[in-house]
Amino acid sequence: MRRRHGKVHPWVMVVLALISLAMFYAATRSARTRRARWFEEKRQAAQLAGQALATLRDYRARLQVPVDTVNDPNATGLVGVQYSQLTWGRSDLSDALTTTNPNFAAALVELLRRAGVRRGDRVGVSWDGSYPALNVHVLAALSSLGAEPRIVTAQSAGMWGANHPGLTWLELEAVLRERGTWSYRSALATLGGQDDAGMGLAPEAREYLARVADSLGVELAVPSDLAAAVAQRLEFLGDIRALVSVGLVAADLGDPLVRPPSRVITRPGPRVDSTGTLAALLARRVPVLHLGKPTRVALDFGLPVAPVPLPETGKGRLFFERRQSALLAGLLALVLAALLWLVVRYDVEWYLGDRKGRPEEESV
Repeated sequence: MRRRHGKVHPWVMVVLALISLAMFYAATRSARTRRARWFEEKRQAAQLAGQALATLRDYRARLQVPVDTVNDPNATGLVGVQYSQLTWGRSDLSDALTTTNPNFAAALVELLRRAGVRRGDRVGVSWDGSYPALNVHVLAALSSLGAEPRIVTAQSAGMWGANHPGLTWLELEAVLRERGTWSYRSALATLGGQDDAGMGLAPEAREYLARVADSLGVELAVPSDLAAAVAQRLEFLGDIRALVSVGLVAADLGDPLVRPPSRVITRPGPRVDSTGTLAALLARRVPVLHLGKPTRVALDFGLPVAPVPLPETGKGRLFFERRQSALLAGLLALVLAALLWLVVRYDVEWYLGDRKGRPEEESV
């Protein structure tokens, strides 16, 4: 074939540009709605979470504890009051409302898989009562993945959490177990608060939480200080594949002014205080899924913040996503590359009839 001498003619470049645009259009038109990764596990987790949340809503109704439909517009019953004797720490109402979406459990499935959790793995769970609905999602996600949680509960709660007497997290956990939702239970409890031993709670509140743990047969640990609380947790958790930390657990965070990001963390950093449980486990190369700011997680996964009404379970980009055909895109890229190589290497214009003013010599 006649080899190229000189520049490519402009009209050839225009034709190549048009061909490229046509190929791009064809590739984008190949997009189809398909099931997202881990679809079955996500759907199972969301459905299980929805059932568990409905069970707790009905339980609250049977206790005749009124629901504040201004602050809980979907009447989920999983939003507490702003202040009570059981409240320690500040949390936002929008966070509490965001966690009442059953599809949140699907996001946790994806995060746990990113953390390397597989069927049969033992996963540490450390939480308080700040986000009871989020606690439900964690258990639903672990159930769908077939993992085994080892749970320690700090019984205090942040604002808008499980801070009603009779509706603390240990009591709600027991309801789900008794109703047959799952068999998970906390194996260790603390009073929570600023030092994990009840600092910041009234004496009556500490006495009530101690009675709850005793009545449910949960071992109660009362550490002498925060360092002892961290040591107790590490000994209790033992050898785990990953840790899920939910809420405002003082022993997990260490310095309360240092707030870790709400995502999977794999190594210590400036946003993880060196004195808490999280830092100790990260130093052992144990990944941590920290869930301190639920709205951040919701935004990362395209979930609505404080939705009214609640979205339909099993719908949205967590479950279905638009994907182009990788095979078609690869083939088109190869064709385009071949055309570019042909135009650059050989004098295509000469064969298409643009011979005026061209030398008649053939290439060697």
